[in-house]
Parts: sequence; C-alpha cells; structure tokens
Amino acid sequence: MATKKQSVPLSDEKGAQAHTSQALTPPKTRQIDEKRGTASKAESMISPVLAQSQPKTRAHKDRRRRRKTTAEITVPERQANMNALRFTLKTIDVILVCVIIAFGIWNSYIGINNKAIVAPIAAAILGAAIFITSLFASQAYRFAPAETLTQHLKTVLIAGLAALGVWLTFALIVRPETFLPDMLALAGLGGIFALVGLHLIYHQFIKRLHLRGALAPTIVMLGATESARRLIEENAKTKELNILAIFDDRLSRAPLNIHGVPIVGKLDDLMAWNALPYINRIVVTLPAAANERKKDFVNRVRLLPNRIAFVVDEFETLNHVKQRLSEIAEVSMTDITGNQKSGRHAVIKRLTDIIISSVALIIGAPILALIALLIRMDSPGPILFKQPRHGFNNRVFHVFKFRSMRNDKADLQAAQQTLAGDARITKIGRFIRKTSIDELPQLLNVLRGEMSLVGPRPHATGMRTGDTESYKLVEEYAHRHRVKPGMTGWAQINGSRGPLHNAEDVAERVRLDIQYIERSNWIFDLYIMLKTLPVLLGDSENIR
Repeated sequence: MATKKQSVPLSDEKGAQAHTSQALTPPKTRQIDEKRGTASKAESMISPVLAQSQPKTRAHKDRRRRRKTTAEITVPERQANMNALRFTLKTIDVILVCVIIAFGIWNSYIGINNKAIVAPIAAAILGAAIFITSLFASQAYRFAPAETLTQHLKTVLIAGLAALGVWLTFALIVRPETFLPDMLALAGLGGIFALVGLHLIYHQFIKRLHLRGALAPTIVMLGATESARRLIEENAKTKELNILAIFDDRLSRAPLNIHGVPIVGKLDDLMAWNALPYINRIVVTLPAAANERKKDFVNRVRLLPNRIAFVVDEFETLNHVKQRLSEIAEVSMTDITGNQKSGRHAVIKRLTDIIISSVALIIGAPILALIALLIRMDSPGPILFKQPRHGFNNRVFHVFKFRSMRNDKADLQAAQQTLAGDARITKIGRFIRKTSIDELPQLLNVLRGEMSLVGPRPHATGMRTGDTESYKLVEEYAHRHRVKPGMTGWAQINGSRGPLHNAEDVAERVRLDIQYIERSNWIFDLYIMLKTLPVLLGDSENIR
C-alpha cells in the first residue's frame, strides 16, 4: 500500500532545514557564525552613525581643497624701503672708510719737501676712493634674502683685500718721496676690519627684516599663466619677491594655486581688496597671444596708484634657471605706471622732513600753545581735529589740524566744501584758516612718516565736489597718491588751494600734483617750501 507523502508548509520547511543544518554544523563553526551574526548586528546599529560621519569627512576634505579668498591673505603693513636702506648703509661705510684711512695715514705718514699736509691728504683720498669703488663693484650692498652670513662677509673681505692690493700697487708705481708702504697697509687693514664688523651687524639686521617680510616687495599677479609659474619657481630659490596671490578672470579654469601661491579671485576681487594699498607692485603675466585680455587688465588697473609692471614677451625665452630673479625682472618687466625714486632721493627727503619739522615744532611751540588756548576759549570742543584722509598708495591715515569749525558741525568726510562766510567756522577758525596756521599740527604727521613737507595735499576719504565724489571726476586722480602727501605742494603755490567746486578744479589739482611727482627732487622741494609762505600770505582769492 502506498504511503501518502505529508505536505509541509514552506516556512516550516525552511525552519526544519535550518534546524537540520544547525544540527549537522560542528560546534566550533556555530560559534564563528554566532560571532559573525553579532558583528553584523553591531554594524547595522552603527551604520546610521557612519552615514552621518561620512559627509563631515568629505566636507572637511572640501574645506581643505577650497579656493582661498583675499581675506585669508596676510599682507605685511610695515615695510621698509630697501633702496633707501642700501643708500644709508653705503653712506655709513663711506664715512667710516674715509675717517679710518685719513686718521691712520695722518698719524703715520712722514712728509718732506713741504708736503706734510698735501701728501697724506692725497693718499687718504686715493685709498678711500679705491675702497669705496671696490665695495660698490662687488655688490656688497645687494643683501639678497638667500645670501648667508659667511657668503656676505666673504664678499666684503675679498673687496677690501682687493682694494688694499690696488692701493699699494698704485703707491709702488708712483713711489712718492713720502711713501711708507707699511703705514698704508696698516690703515687699509684697519678699514677692512671695521667694514667686516659693520657688515656683520648689517646682515643680521637685514635678515630680521627679511624674515618679517618688511623688505621684499609685496607682489600680486594678474593671470595664472606659464610666465607666472616660472617667475614663482625662480622666486622660491631667491626669495627676492613676496608673491602673495594671483588673480585671474578665468577662475573656473585656474587651479587652486601655483607652487603654493593661491589663485584667490578675479580682477574685481583685487579692486575691492582692502589690503591693496599695501601691495607694492601688480605684475601682469598674460601671454603675448592674449592681447584683448591684456588691454582689459591694463585699462582697469592703470588708474590705481600701485606700481604696475608688465611681463613682456622675451620673458618666455629666458633661461630662468640660470638667471637671478632680479635680473629677469629687470629685463622682462616694463613699468607702465610710476618710476620708483632712488634710495638717495628717499633718504634725503626723509631726513629733510625730520630735521625741518622737528626744528619748526620746537621753535613754534609758544605760538602753537597760544593758538590752542584761543581755540579752547573760543568754542567748546577739542583743540585738534582728526580727519581720515588718503595717503601713499591710498592708505588711510588721520591728519591733525587745529579745529577751526564748531564741534557739532564737524565734517569728517568733507561732504560739503567750504564756502565764503561759512557759518560752521569759528571766529579764531577764520584767522587760522586764512593764515594756514590750522595746518601746523600736521608737522606731527610728518614726523610719524605719514606725510612729507612737500607733496600732493591729502584729501578726505569721502571728499565731494558738488554731488559727486571727487575721485570719480578725473581718471588719473589716484596717481596723485603714488607719493606721500605733503603739507604744501606744487599745486598750492600755483593757485590750487582750498576747496574744489567743480570738475575743472579737480582736474587742475590732479594735473599739478602729477607734474610734481614727475619732477620731484630735493632742489624742487626746497623751491616749493621757500615759495609757500609768500604765496599764502599774498593769497586773498582762495576760500580757506
């Protein structure tokens, strides 16, 4: 009799199979499976946590890879003029060499035939001239950032020994009757030892300035190009420039950085950057084929007071590996706005400012004290009025003036030009404005280095001519900020004083200011200072 097969539900069948499988599985294998099951359960429990943490990790990576902004670029605000520093050190060395050689020869030289004075003086002048020429020719004052102390002192020592050799050789050839070679040698060696000691101090001092970023010119580039890359690569070896950032209007195509120099934005970002007044030079690095882009860049940035340089085409054919960056810059960068003055000009101008303003403040102290007392008695408020104005490279500083207006009518932004019979001006204010005595506290600005005695007059940051901001009326307006502002200037002695009531007045002021910048030298400054007082006293037309 056939046996009827009993049907089993599918769920029960699976359960039975599982039970049978478990029964047939060795105990050790079952333990491993149980552990795996526990691990799977643990993974399922922490998976939501992992899911939440993964986006954070990606976001963290994204933050590290994101493009920098101008706000993240550190710009050194306290900078020194390397050309002026070199000129100062050269002057110290010239004086030192002349004194040491003259003193050594004067005390050791024996003159005969009534040449007791002429002979030592001639020998000293010749020796000093040879030493100074040798130092200058050896580039002992270059002070390259990458130059070590040993390299620098070696240069100075070789230059000194070469000068001594030339000096003695010349003396041996001429052989004057008063010739004493051992005395010449002692004087020369004294000069060499003094120079080595001084240059040890110079090098350490300049090294500290380089580490602070106070000496290398601060640079930004326009164009993330091959020329920019090569310039940055060479600068990494010499460190002669402080290249801060690159701007390029084709930002979507540009990498995040070129050898560590970030590409931070477009030209509009550069123009709106609040640190732009502290940039020494803007370098346009676009290739020859990009003529339209070049023109657009130049037309937009040429109105800035910053010095602008253009990398010309031969740069792309130079062997940048064998050339110093300073040499490359010299032959391949063409300035299109502003030629920098020499170190001698900067030092003489600064010394003149310090000496004259110090003497004027000391001699004029009683008059300044009397004016301060009269202002205090005339109307309530502070004696001095501080107003924000544009200085060198559009940097904002606070100018000092004796207060000549009622304190409740102070106009910090110069939104309203002064008018004849202006009700805001106090009684004593009319007198000190007419005689320009209200400007005398700016001698303090001169001492602080914010102003000079001679230069374009600083205008208030929001100064208006009519209903329009003055800087919008003349394209070249910002060029007047390529030098420090002054207490007096070429424009002032040529009749452009006081308020500017229309666009023609602004244009004339700017024209005269730029004319001064182009002609500026110490003699010209002295002429302007001598002309200032008689011109001011004889001026009865301009409103002040």
